[in-house]
Amino acid sequence: MKMYCKYALLSAVALALVLPGVSFATNGMFLIGYGTKSRAMGGTGVAYNMDGMAAAFNPATLVDSVDEFDIGAELFHPPRAVYHNSDVLGQTNTRSLKDWFLIPSMGGAYNYSDDITLGFAVVGAGLQTSYAQSDADAPTMFNANLIGDAASGEAGVELMQMQMLPSIAYKLDDTNSVGATMVMAAQYFRAEGLGDFVVLGFGNTAPGDGDNGLTNEGWDYSFGAGIRLGWLGKYMDGDLNVGVNYSSRVYMSKFHRYNNLFAEGGDFDIPENFAVGIAYKVMPDVTVAFDVQRVMYEDIDSIGNKGPLALNPTQFFPLCPVDPTPCLTGGDKGLGFGWENQTIFKLGADWNYSEKINIRGGINYGKAPIPEDQVLFNMLAPATPELHVTFGANYLYSKDYEFSFNFMHAFQNTIKGPTAFGPNGGQIVTGTNASIAMEQYSLGFGLAIKF
Repeated sequence: MKMYCKYALLSAVALALVLPGVSFATNGMFLIGYGTKSRAMGGTGVAYNMDGMAAAFNPATLVDSVDEFDIGAELFHPPRAVYHNSDVLGQTNTRSLKDWFLIPSMGGAYNYSDDITLGFAVVGAGLQTSYAQSDADAPTMFNANLIGDAASGEAGVELMQMQMLPSIAYKLDDTNSVGATMVMAAQYFRAEGLGDFVVLGFGNTAPGDGDNGLTNEGWDYSFGAGIRLGWLGKYMDGDLNVGVNYSSRVYMSKFHRYNNLFAEGGDFDIPENFAVGIAYKVMPDVTVAFDVQRVMYEDIDSIGNKGPLALNPTQFFPLCPVDPTPCLTGGDKGLGFGWENQTIFKLGADWNYSEKINIRGGINYGKAPIPEDQVLFNMLAPATPELHVTFGANYLYSKDYEFSFNFMHAFQNTIKGPTAFGPNGGQIVTGTNASIAMEQYSLGFGLAIKF
């Protein structure tokens, strides 16, 4: 069995390497949870260990793990669209072209001794949009002047993140456990069809330049590292668990091919976040878990810096009232998506229906991090969903194998706001003239191999 698990682990690592670009967003730019069991319970897991994915939530909870390896995949469907009424940027009512994604997940745990447990997880995150740029579709919002350019057949961005999380947990006593994780991260990114950023006065390079560091530069990558720290406390004879997880900012190398797109010359770090959670056994067969997570998007300039200030179009650059140069895309104070810090609430229940079957359900809510006056740039990253409902179950086929599934639906949420660019030759608009919207469905399956 141990040899089989080693082969399964190698296969899973290979899967993660060949599918790095399939992650997508639900809570802002992050998935609501990792692994089928957590996602069935609204993404909870900070104080409640359910499987080998524990390292992704709180490394301290690994002390409750059995020796196992988990692998799974999620079929993810996030329809998303934009509407923009503007002659300058193109009057458009367009749906993103690619709506189906496959998201792999994996993790594992090994009890090295009575007090020490080792574990790992590989998790992803990301954003992706792709809008047609053809005469048949009419001009779209970011490429009105480049119609017919073969290199700009689509407008959009694609960002994929993968974090590898080797972890260790130590049981201090019967009540307290601590854990630590070394975060190793990789990112892949590309942008297409953003040439009008320069035409409109946002970009930090001349239109038509080759290798301009702004758009159509192909795939670029970056690597970085950070840490995670966790604590788990057990009370009331183990019926009540309390957990805390802190994930530092992951400092990434710069996207050199897109040094004129992201602030600070191509910098795009993964934001710091922290979470607290409780899990309480309300009945012998029913456990309820509740987590609160805070994600610090505003600390990452390329994400948190304001985009063009649509409410005051005579001054697009609020951080640069005199000289706009540092606020152009790629500058030290370069334009970003204007995302605000996000607080996420997760609630889930786990019913041990029988010796072989558990049934789970949950809800997840986080106010979208996009302010109404930041709709323009967020046509590229319409992370609008707020309320998610989830359910799932697992079946213990034998002492060595367990199968599980989950389903998630994020209700459609539309954000409306001004872009400053109106019809009739770009007249300044004072009211709402654009909107972005998304809803989501996902169905996941997982296999746990216990040894």
